[in-house]
Amino acid sequence: MTVFVDPGLPADAMRQSLYDGNLIVLTRLRSVSDFVDYTKEQLADLFKPHDPEHAHEHFEPPQMAEMLGAWKPAFIHAEASRKHICSIITEAGLPAEHTHYDVPKPRTAFPVGHLTTGIAFAFPWHRDVWYSAPAQQINWWLPIFAARPDNSMSFDLPSFGKAVPNSSDAFDYYRINASRLSTATQVTKEVQARPAAIDHTPAHDLVVLPSPGSVLLFSGAQLHRSIPNTSGRARYSVDFRTVDARDLLAGKGAPLADVHCTGTAIRDFRNIADGSAFAEETVVSLFGAPPEGAMLVFSGANTATDD
Repeated sequence: MTVFVDPGLPADAMRQSLYDGNLIVLTRLRSVSDFVDYTKEQLADLFKPHDPEHAHEHFEPPQMAEMLGAWKPAFIHAEASRKHICSIITEAGLPAEHTHYDVPKPRTAFPVGHLTTGIAFAFPWHRDVWYSAPAQQINWWLPIFAARPDNSMSFDLPSFGKAVPNSSDAFDYYRINASRLSTATQVTKEVQARPAAIDHTPAHDLVVLPSPGSVLLFSGAQLHRSIPNTSGRARYSVDFRTVDARDLLAGKGAPLADVHCTGTAIRDFRNIADGSAFAEETVVSLFGAPPEGAMLVFSGANTATDD
């Protein structure tokens, strides 16, 4: 596997490269820099007069969870946030008429000893596909302040496409969907199901540190984790995901070697061009019918996946 920086690939080739297990960093998108500035302004307002990277020095975990529990949903569903990420996707060359996206999710990784559960959960080794993500999912991850080797995330690239023992059989997307309502209340103990690799220690892991204004793309099938934050600084990042409708219908995507979860997250995605969801008959034909009474779409803050 390879890390490509500004490879200049057409959209189809870029998606295939990610499905093959490569990572891509895009550094020249003006829309990413605009989104970073927008997010920095919001964080500065949230924590004023304190520096957001040192906000944990001024707020205890319960207060921090309360603040983030109010701010994150507002950020996620703001029209300005939606416009920013749609601009990023289209500037990167993905066709709006075929590309579906989910809401942008702000992530916070506080230093060890502060808030690391619930709304600021630090993820162990996992794949997003263990959380019912489709094989066609592409993750877009961008730091708001400078990411560091001791507060970012790492990848186990050699395990791409290979089975790894994991606890994804305990994850039911339809059941977990409803539990997101209480994520912000999980301050001292993590109670939400979080699929993870079991007893996994990679021989080599890779840390990629895109600078603020750059965005890292990788497949939802990549094995990755949050690095325990020992930097003394809070890490803020935003991620979102895309799915190409043509690839979904054609069954073209990353290999799923060890996925045992229940349900699908595909209903969370909306088309960039017209805001439409995937037709329910299409979803059922590809993923099966949901259980009766399932909460299929949740409009609040989704903290279920990624770092």
